[in-house]
Amino acid sequence: MKISEHLVSQTNSAKRPLTILQKSTKKKVTVRLKNEVEYKGKMDNVDSYMNLIMTDAEEIHDGKTIANYGRVIVRGNNVLFIRLENEL
Repeated sequence: MKISEHLVSQTNSAKRPLTILQKSTKKKVTVRLKNEVEYKGKMDNVDSYMNLIMTDAEEIHDGKTIANYGRVIVRGNNVLFIRLENEL
């Protein structure tokens, strides 16, 4: 195998974060915002800007649940990280 073929093979098998998120809809996630607030719930949808729609979400602050929401919409530029619960 040539070096260029090997590099193409590695690139094709690389995981892209947005693709992984889009395949993980309907799964449990934890989303941490830049203001240190976290939301845990089911990710119903995500777009190319990483805007999220979550259902059965709970707001976590300092490790404690402070509110429960039926639906939360999170703007992507406020997100610090997204953790997929099944990936732990």
